[in-house]
Amino acid sequence: MGEQSENTSVLRRQSVNSSILTYHPSSSSNGVGVLVLPGGGYSYTSMDKEGYQPAAWLNARGYDAWILDYATANNTKTPLYPLPQDQALEAVQQIRAKKTVSKLGIWGFSAGGHLAATTVTNTSADLDFGILAYPVITMDPKHTHNGSRTNLLGANPSPELELEMSAEKRVSNSTPPVFLFHTANDKSVPIQNSLEFANAMASHARPFQALILPDGGHGLGLALSDPVRSWTDELERFLKYSI
Repeated sequence: MGEQSENTSVLRRQSVNSSILTYHPSSSSNGVGVLVLPGGGYSYTSMDKEGYQPAAWLNARGYDAWILDYATANNTKTPLYPLPQDQALEAVQQIRAKKTVSKLGIWGFSAGGHLAATTVTNTSADLDFGILAYPVITMDPKHTHNGSRTNLLGANPSPELELEMSAEKRVSNSTPPVFLFHTANDKSVPIQNSLEFANAMASHARPFQALILPDGGHGLGLALSDPVRSWTDELERFLKYSI
């Protein structure tokens, strides 16, 4: 499951910016695509667990997938901002230009969830839905993931930049439907991140679904082999009925 399929293709490679977009088409496409953003604290990208495996899960259900290996501290000078945000938006625009899907969403894990959240709330991205799995949402030091914040914004970002990159502050009346998944005892990325985003969606009367499990910690991935923490059945229902 963690291997790239034979029909995977690299759409864009930027050696300077260390950004690689790969295409993972479904053999029975339903016309809906998803851009997948692995997590890793803006330090690296967890490509197998939060990239290839989600793409394979999507492909098996008829969804075309793209995986973005965006700039991180592992390959780019920090602070990273605004490079990852620019790369994600560029990837969305490139996928749209191919005109292979009628709807396009974005799925991010952890720090990739922050990148997904800041992209899905960007009106110029014009996305149809978002999936945020145990996401970093806020840059407020009280609840953020400090490693992600520092890698992206530096040790002492301005209050204006901190506010701009707090995804819960970016939700608007045009934010598309969003699915949120988190565990209540996540010690790396506190549950307040998803709760604050959900509250912002509710405040703007935007459709969303939030699944919060009582136990599981951080970085579960899809948890397909864990009946206690598996969550993709609810995601599948969201994709079928809410977008």
